[in-house]
Amino acid sequence: MDALKLLKKDHENVLSLFEQFERAGASFDKKDGLFAQIRRELQLHSKAEEEIFYPMLKALNGPGLDLVSEAIKQHKEIDQLLTEISRLKPNDKSYGERVEILFENVEHHVDEEEGEIFQFAEENCSPEQLEDLGRQIEDRKRILDQQMAA
Repeated sequence: MDALKLLKKDHENVLSLFEQFERAGASFDKKDGLFAQIRRELQLHSKAEEEIFYPMLKALNGPGLDLVSEAIKQHKEIDQLLTEISRLKPNDKSYGERVEILFENVEHHVDEEEGEIFQFAEENCSPEQLEDLGRQIEDRKRILDQQMAA
């Protein structure tokens, strides 16, 4: 699968998890389990992007450098929120608020990435390069997932 389709699928998956989180209502156990899934998905996705997708875009120079710098900054903010939320109990008052802020940050990042960054990648990479990147990202995510499970 080409890198852009793969990353978009990741985005759809995590946004779906956020929707499930919202629908969980007062079920704190369910919310805690969904947050754990959201955290894992975001960590796998951002690590693979930072190790494989973004370096390729940076190598193309031009506006890719600024786009990647902004995306990495957003990843750090999201990571910080993930850490903050993971230290809270699902029944803490600020837990839901922090997850809502996380959702807004992720949604903003997805919009920018699927807009400017994906457009830049499409304009500057061949279909073969995007397929190769997709394979590399899938492989890296699989390895990271195994490491996280261990």
